Amino acid sequence: MRGKGLVPWRRRGLLPTFFDLAFDTDDFFDIFNLSPVKADLRETEKEYIVEADLPGYNKDNIEIRYENDLLTISAKYDEVTEEKSESFIQRERRRGNYSRSIPIPNNVKSDAIKASFDNGVLKVILPKVEPSKPSGRIIDID
Repeated sequence: MRGKGLVPWRRRGLLPTFFDLAFDTDDFFDIFNLSPVKADLRETEKEYIVEADLPGYNKDNIEIRYENDLLTISAKYDEVTEEKSESFIQRERRRGNYSRSIPIPNNVKSDAIKASFDNGVLKVILPKVEPSKPSGRIIDID
């Protein structure tokens, strides 16, 4: 469940609404995020790190491309299951293609990008041209 932000107050009647009883509406609308693979992008002083969950995918069926400050991860999935019994044969096939593009800041050494794949997690390391520290600052409250 995600953290709640500010929610406008509304006057309630004697009985709560259906949505209040049945489920949290914020979590309900999360089901419409149809991306089959989740990815995280982190930044350190020296590099950007992308980690994507690709469970069930084979390393040989994954392609990673970096061009025009865009990291694109593509994967193909082809699974065939066959069960034999005395009276029947059951075959189930599952196929799919996945592609996701992630915008990356333009200070990447493109010839030094490295990737690894372990236990269904793809990790891509994009070294920076020049190390940098975050440019933000803490703002005092009056």
